[in-house]
Amino acid sequence: MAGYVIHTPRDLEPVAEPRASELGPSDVLGFGRPEELLRTTGFSVVTQQDVTDVFRVTCGAIVEAREQLEAELRTEMGDEVYEEDQAKKRRMLIGISEGVLVRSLVVAVKR
Repeated sequence: MAGYVIHTPRDLEPVAEPRASELGPSDVLGFGRPEELLRTTGFSVVTQQDVTDVFRVTCGAIVEAREQLEAELRTEMGDEVYEEDQAKKRRMLIGISEGVLVRSLVVAVKR
């Protein structure tokens, strides 16, 4: 199994967890570390690579592209969905900048 996951850094202080929860996906704190979750479901992590820098660039490019296509996207998606999608990406960018969110590519095999 391989996939990307947004999670908190290993050294995140407990006092920063509310901020990570505010800025990240709704379950960013709910399941524990990616390797722990995989282990409890019978997988062994083969590799876990930090791809936060690439994700930051991609996420920023998505926000910019959506801004350039705002009128068309609002028509297609509706105002509420457009605004929520933009806000979600902007929150993730802030979380990355503040060091409370990271993104990893995780590769695991079933034991």
